[in-house]
Amino acid sequence: MPFSFPFVCLTFPLKRVTLAANHSFSLVLWGGQLSEVKKTLRLKLRRARARAFHEDQAHGGTAAGRLADMGAALVEEVAPDVVAGYVPIANEIDPRQLMTLFAEAGSRLCLPEVVETGTALRFREWTPGALLTSGKLGTLQPLPEADELVPDVLLVPLLGVDHGGVRLGQGGGFFDRTLKGLRQGGATKPVKAFGVAFDDQIVDSLPVESHDQLLDGLLTPSACILWDENRQRRFLAQR
Repeated sequence: MPFSFPFVCLTFPLKRVTLAANHSFSLVLWGGQLSEVKKTLRLKLRRARARAFHEDQAHGGTAAGRLADMGAALVEEVAPDVVAGYVPIANEIDPRQLMTLFAEAGSRLCLPEVVETGTALRFREWTPGALLTSGKLGTLQPLPEADELVPDVLLVPLLGVDHGGVRLGQGGGFFDRTLKGLRQGGATKPVKAFGVAFDDQIVDSLPVESHDQLLDGLLTPSACILWDENRQRRFLAQR
C-alpha cells in the first residue's frame, strides 16, 4: 500500500512568502514575523514530539528499535568512518541502537560536546556503555580524556523537519554552525547529516534562512529518506 506520514499541518500568519531558491518545499519569510513564526512552530512541534514519545512509551518503547531497522540500509549505503550521534534528552527519539549498528559495521562513534554558547560543537569518541558526564545545557557527553574526532556522518536531533530537508531545532544554532564548518572543509570526507525523528515531527513546510543547513536524509521509525542536491527525495527503506 502507498506509504504516507501522519503529517502535522501548521498555518502561519504571514503577509509575504516566497519559495527558497532550488528548494521547492520550504518557505523563506521576511520581516519581524519570522521569530514569532518560529516560536509558534517550536511550541507546536514540542507538543507533537512529546505526544509521540509518550504514545511510544505506552506501547513498550518500540520507536528506537524501528528506527534502527530503518537505518540498517543507511549503514550499508554511506559506510562512514566516524558517526556522531547524541544521547536523547527530554522526549527526543533515541538513536543509540542505530549507532550500535554503525559501530558493528566498523564506524567509530562520537558524541557532541557543547563548548560555549554561539560556537560549533566538538565531538569526542564514545563506545556503547562507556561512562558519560554532564555537559552544558543539560546534555550528556564523553569524559574529557576521550579522543576528539571529526565525524563524516551526523545523526541530528530536531523538533521538526519538512519535505525538503529543512530542519527546525531548539534555536541555539549549534548544529547549523557545526555543519557549516564541517562542510566548508573541517572534515576529510564529504559530511552528511541525517535528521532523526518521530514520524509526527514531519511537517509540510518550514521557514528557511540563509544560515540554515539542509539535511541529507531523514530517519524515522517508518522510513529512511535521502535527498539529492535538487532536494528530490528517495526512500531507502520504509515500513
